[in-house]
Amino acid sequence: MEKTSINLPLKNIIRASEASEKSPSVFFLHGFGSNMMDLYGLVGIFPPDWTCISLQASIPVQANGWAWAELDFVNLPKLPKPEQMEDHQESVILSVKEAIKQLNLDEKRVNLLGFSQGASLSIFSGLMNPQLYNTVTALCGFMPVKEVVQKIKNKDLSLMKLFMGNGVQDPVVALELADKTYDDLKKLGVLDPIYKKYDAEHTISNDCIRDFLHFLKTNNS
Repeated sequence: MEKTSINLPLKNIIRASEASEKSPSVFFLHGFGSNMMDLYGLVGIFPPDWTCISLQASIPVQANGWAWAELDFVNLPKLPKPEQMEDHQESVILSVKEAIKQLNLDEKRVNLLGFSQGASLSIFSGLMNPQLYNTVTALCGFMPVKEVVQKIKNKDLSLMKLFMGNGVQDPVVALELADKTYDDLKKLGVLDPIYKKYDAEHTISNDCIRDFLHFLKTNNS
């Protein structure tokens, strides 16, 4: 179907499902300085009975480029204004819940997929709302888990099904940051997260696409 958009807290672009029944869905969260059109390019790899929704951040950082939070490029794990990520997390949740209503989505098969800073927000959103997302896919990103431990107390993280994919040659997100994220999430209670490393830089390789599609298919059948 043709791309469209609906009234949500976050600007969006959508490829609706061709199925008449409730559909599985994937919500895309783009990287720092990008926009909703970036990950929308992935819709072609999803079956036509899936609804694909690409959301856009609201902090302008360059021409047609947006961020989920401002960055300190000297110290990437430290956000200058952490409340920006928290506010966007709430906006993502509200957007997802409203989209479920408007688009006839299967509430048990809602999936979140983020790239780079969008991967950080995807993990954060999954930790804050493990009962809402069927899966979380985080590509070329990391999450300073210890920064949010106090916010996720009493969350049942055993519900969180997570796939992480990172490039071993990534010059933007150092691999050790992703490694630490994986280790910290397991200690926190995320059960059996999948973590794949690829011979790639800051990009989504074909091998990564194959692996996360398998992950999504397995958990949405």
